[in-house]
Amino acid sequence: MNLKIKLSILIILLCNVAVFAQKKYTLTGKVTAASDKMPIPGANLMIKDSKTGTITDFDGGFSISVSSGDKLQFSYLGYETKTIAITNQSTLNIALSEAGNQLEQVVVIGYGTQKRANVTGSISKVTNTDLDQIPVSRVDDALIGQVAGVNIQQTNPGAGEAPTIKVRGQGSISFSSNPLIVVDGIVLGNDADFLSSLDMNDVESVEILKDASSSSIYGSRGANGVVMVTTKKGKEGATKFSYNTYTGYKFVPRTNILSTPEKWSSYVKENNGGELTDQMKYIEKLGTYTNWEKEIMDGGVITDHNLSVSGGSANTKFRTSIGYNSDEGVLLNDNFKKINLRLNLDSKVDKLEFGVMINPSFTKQRRFPINLVDAIRQNPWLPVYLDENSIQYVNRLRENGRWANAKVGDYAMERMFDNYDLENGVPVASGGTSISATSNQNAFAKVNEINELKYQTKFYGNTYFKINFTDHFNFKQTLGGDYRFIKSEEYRGVQATRNGAADSGSFYSSTEQNHIVTESLFSYSNDFGKHNLSAIAGFTTEHWSTTLVGLSAAGYTNDFIQTIPAANLTGGSTSEYKEKLISYLSRVNYSYDDRYLISASFRTDGSSKFGPDKKFGFFPAASLGWRVSNEKFLADSHFVRDLKLRVSYGVTGSNSGIGEYDYIGLVQPVGTALDGVSNGFNTTNISNPNLGWEQLVEFNPGVDASLFDGAFGLSFDYYTRTSNDLLIDLPVAAVTGFETALVNRGEVKNEGFELELRSKNIRTNDFSWTSSALFTHNKNTLVDFAGSSGLISIIDDKRPSEWISLEGQPISSFYGYVVSSQIDKQFIKNPFYPINAQAQDVYVKDLNGDGIIDTDDRTVLGTPYPDLVWSFSNNFKYKNVDFSFMFQGSVGAEVRNINSQYINNEFASNQDSTSDLPNADFTTQRIFTSDDVQDASYVALRNVNLGYTFSKELLKKFGIGKMRLYVAGQNLLYFMSKDYTGYNPEGITDGSSNPLTYGYQKGAAPIYKTVSFGLNVEF
Repeated sequence: MNLKIKLSILIILLCNVAVFAQKKYTLTGKVTAASDKMPIPGANLMIKDSKTGTITDFDGGFSISVSSGDKLQFSYLGYETKTIAITNQSTLNIALSEAGNQLEQVVVIGYGTQKRANVTGSISKVTNTDLDQIPVSRVDDALIGQVAGVNIQQTNPGAGEAPTIKVRGQGSISFSSNPLIVVDGIVLGNDADFLSSLDMNDVESVEILKDASSSSIYGSRGANGVVMVTTKKGKEGATKFSYNTYTGYKFVPRTNILSTPEKWSSYVKENNGGELTDQMKYIEKLGTYTNWEKEIMDGGVITDHNLSVSGGSANTKFRTSIGYNSDEGVLLNDNFKKINLRLNLDSKVDKLEFGVMINPSFTKQRRFPINLVDAIRQNPWLPVYLDENSIQYVNRLRENGRWANAKVGDYAMERMFDNYDLENGVPVASGGTSISATSNQNAFAKVNEINELKYQTKFYGNTYFKINFTDHFNFKQTLGGDYRFIKSEEYRGVQATRNGAADSGSFYSSTEQNHIVTESLFSYSNDFGKHNLSAIAGFTTEHWSTTLVGLSAAGYTNDFIQTIPAANLTGGSTSEYKEKLISYLSRVNYSYDDRYLISASFRTDGSSKFGPDKKFGFFPAASLGWRVSNEKFLADSHFVRDLKLRVSYGVTGSNSGIGEYDYIGLVQPVGTALDGVSNGFNTTNISNPNLGWEQLVEFNPGVDASLFDGAFGLSFDYYTRTSNDLLIDLPVAAVTGFETALVNRGEVKNEGFELELRSKNIRTNDFSWTSSALFTHNKNTLVDFAGSSGLISIIDDKRPSEWISLEGQPISSFYGYVVSSQIDKQFIKNPFYPINAQAQDVYVKDLNGDGIIDTDDRTVLGTPYPDLVWSFSNNFKYKNVDFSFMFQGSVGAEVRNINSQYINNEFASNQDSTSDLPNADFTTQRIFTSDDVQDASYVALRNVNLGYTFSKELLKKFGIGKMRLYVAGQNLLYFMSKDYTGYNPEGITDGSSNPLTYGYQKGAAPIYKTVSFGLNVEF
């Protein structure tokens, strides 16, 4: 055989071998968790260096077309990625190990994603494993205690009401510091009410950008942190149906805060020589008792349903859902209902990708129309309605026969029962015994006869198309935004107040807001050996238009018609606002050998809120990271699995809180008395074309570590954030015609630390136990108040307790006198009535020792900011049973608690001191003293959950993929400070949006407990 023939045969054989080697065949197998051997549905499989891939089914099974020599990569969120070389095997079973710590996760950052291991800023991620099983109607309520550095406070936990969210403290002197809300990349705004339109069942994860380095990519919008919500999307595979539901009962446990007539009678006898006063004798004779806690805090049911459908092919994936939530709250007539729809659709063809997300929602809320303390201040002897017994004590002679026609079934009022002749057993026109403590209508009538409704129609969504020029370079164009229509209606019935028809009225207001966002972004990402580079650049525009309408009416004589007829119209107005924002942004992330990391971002924002020379603000940021665990000297360490040191520095800005046109002089029309001139115009503010951006500068070193082969993980951050050029209203000379003017001055500093500890305590095939502990400390300091240090502020002119703003102290501190002792009963006019009452005045300390009590004896009494906020969670799993719980608490905060003024009748004239009170000059009203500044520390069992997952073998017989039953509880244990009087130490009501008077508590809704039962099922 000659050489030519031999070479030909050899070439043919080699070709045959090559063809055989490249022949495609089907590989099947199963993906399970290495820890418990349970299948992992939805795990991703991808042939490296190709676009071919699939995901596992409900049982963790897969089937994929491969060739010998391919490298098949298996990955799933929270598990370590594994790559297997294909060598003609026909089946392949893979066990994925749980990621050593959160460093292996992918996190959502502004305008993109990044592997957590390479993140150099401070970003916390919460994955929705069981947040949707917490029985609350809002996403933000479910996040309490889940993230270090984020204090979510149930300031007014009425049905559907938003909690207060603070990321690393209060940065502004004049305005609230709400974080930016971003959902699926749509920048919605700083109004936490956007989160009410979301269904927790639709949420995949929540990332919170806390430091300036990570949030500065949003420029002025990210000054107070960014809450980024990512919703669930469709996955390749068969269509799946999921149904999640729970029903729970909400209640407020009965307390001993309010006394009963029986207990008070015993108290009077014990302290009054064994004798009852005439008032108590009359009350015993009346023989009525109303538990106002039970009447007003009547409890309710919360119900949630969510049905979703998801699936898709390799090129098109979808997920759609419908949800319904009904929350009756725990207060009388308080309720919230929500319906929300969602569609996520993503598709790709060759180099083009397209997607759309829409989320309409509809809510209806009936609000509790008065303060809680105004409801429970009622005397316990007062019945809700007059009955056959109580009607005989009604005084038909009082107030010119006001109640002459009273009948059974009418609302009872305290003044009805005054002037009763005990000796003869009849009401009299004057004299006798009076027992009323208020002239107000009874609390039940106040709530029941006022119908305060709030309707919201919200729609947000976006659509995008993406061109992948290469595997590493693309362009994405996004158009999105939101629409809100908010309608508020209130009808105050003719029996709602003591003045009857004179106070009746109907009120209507609406807000319509359109917000349009466009984003144009170029992205690049590539590996060059040990170098990795990713970058984005582009611009965004935002446009807001808002229309407000308000109407009011009066003169109703009955409740038959509650709308606003023309004849009853007393006022009306409309107004419109517009705002625009244009931004240019860029970011570069670079890593070398997965060891040395650097990130830099630059953003310029231009806002229509500022004058021509101040419209634009520049917000740069940079961060560095060193993955120490990837160095050779730690390569073989079993003690240190991951260790990353990082440091960041950045600048963000804010225009939040100021009006759309505050930089120019505004006018408003006013009526005139001039002949021929019906209206004139008054200026409403001082123009200031030099108004500019608030700036927040932040420095943040931190460390992330995973130790003991991943059994223990920690993340620690120290930060110092300084807010400069604050937008504040400063006093101006009276000759200007104004009291204040808006300027850029002042400085506030927030400094603190955050610590997250996570551990895997036990991990066997049948049993696992994991724990986490989060700690947050923040110190707020007013560094410069632009010459206004010592400013004293009040909220309520009627009960004018005081706050002071001092440089070197927090933005606001409670101010007043220090209590030295109580007034003895012998020097009180009527020490035993009203029920539960205590003296309005107290003795206070002469702090400067000059022998008199005057304003110089006032001092700082406390602050509303906690020293430490913490949470401690545990998760257990034994075979098919899972159990978890979280304790959460706050230490060191105080509130100016005006609740006790009402609960203890501290303004009752019966409790005034007598004329012979010794050292009367050393007394003052309790409301100005340390007695009403109370410890707001608490410890709560926030969440507890016990569930059972049915075996897949059993469910297969019924065509069910997965099913879990559970019982959950919220706030089942809630411990308050013994020095606190009330129902909610977290409650902040009036002044909650004004940092200068923050910490005022007057009748916030109570902390409630919930027990619920739920079901999760997949088909």
